[in-house]
Amino acid sequence: MRSALLAIVIGLVGAALIHIITILEVPRWTGTDTWSRVTALGVSNRFFPLANEPNATGLYNEDPHIRTAVCHFDITDMPVRILASGTTPVWTVAAYDPGSNETYSMNDRSSIGVNVDIVFVTPSQMLQLRRVMPEALERSVLVELANPKGFVALRAIAPLPSLEPAARAFVANASCAPYTIVQI
Repeated sequence: MRSALLAIVIGLVGAALIHIITILEVPRWTGTDTWSRVTALGVSNRFFPLANEPNATGLYNEDPHIRTAVCHFDITDMPVRILASGTTPVWTVAAYDPGSNETYSMNDRSSIGVNVDIVFVTPSQMLQLRRVMPEALERSVLVELANPKGFVALRAIAPLPSLEPAARAFVANASCAPYTIVQI
């Protein structure tokens, strides 16, 4: 009985210490999550290329063969369309919610065609698009997101030094822009 009581007391003291440490560390963690870092780069609906060395933003490529650009968005009022094209041999695109949970991903092997053409929409916007699909979006990949806010990471891989310019151009010329749904 005494050892069980001692175990309970030790457990409660340990739990209290963990909670105190967590509460004291929260100010240090605030603003250092990926969502905060991406939104601090600048305005929404614009790709920002990441450097290939550590920097003040905390966002950078660790692999010298990968070029990355990020764009944050809010599709509450209108969808956002992600476009990228070029001759890079390998590309990937992934969407994340503000908690940095991956909500969608695609690469050059699973896309329709060789270019990136993705439209992120809310459930109600998807219904509008299903009623009358604009001709401009007929070959786009439509992705319904539960959370209207998020960010996209677009990566181009250049396995050879000669492919580096193409990878840089691929992410530099990408667009992340609102798409207006025409009401009929």
